[in-house]
Amino acid sequence: MMPAFSIRPATPEDVPSLCALAIQVYLDTYATRGVRAGLARQALSDLSCDAFARSLAQPSRRVLVAALDGDPGDALVGFAELELAPRPAPGLMLAGAELTRLYVQPAFQRAGVGAQLIAAAEGAAAQARLPSVWLTAWDGNHRALAFYANRGYIDEGGTIHQIEDQSVGNRVLQRLL
Repeated sequence: MMPAFSIRPATPEDVPSLCALAIQVYLDTYATRGVRAGLARQALSDLSCDAFARSLAQPSRRVLVAALDGDPGDALVGFAELELAPRPAPGLMLAGAELTRLYVQPAFQRAGVGAQLIAAAEGAAAQARLPSVWLTAWDGNHRALAFYANRGYIDEGGTIHQIEDQSVGNRVLQRLL
């Protein structure tokens, strides 16, 4: 039986835990054939403590965390990062909130953490009066693609994510609010 957790806004005190959790989930998801130098550099840059501190300081960003209930250290098991300034999704005419990351620690996947985090992110977008939430997901992450489809996200087409000289296929997914 999974322990209970709650969703709350991230605080500056969460930054070290966010950084470590993000790198763990990122490598678990994307380093399926070993850790290449470009992937490592991107993880250490984009998911650094400084990067999370900057995100928390941006007024248009929301970082929501899933924390274990009753844990004296406030252990984080997942987070959602959302850009609430209206942004157009690649290839789409409609501008909405971008869900830049939804990461759940592997041990807590399929325990409702992701569903509660995305519901909270969608609620924040609706409160900001944005018409949709969109995201890009690696086309090789079949679990994530199925999760988003089950939440009503529509596959709007493909885009490319660059990791240094490597092109990685992504799907653009969108849900109208």
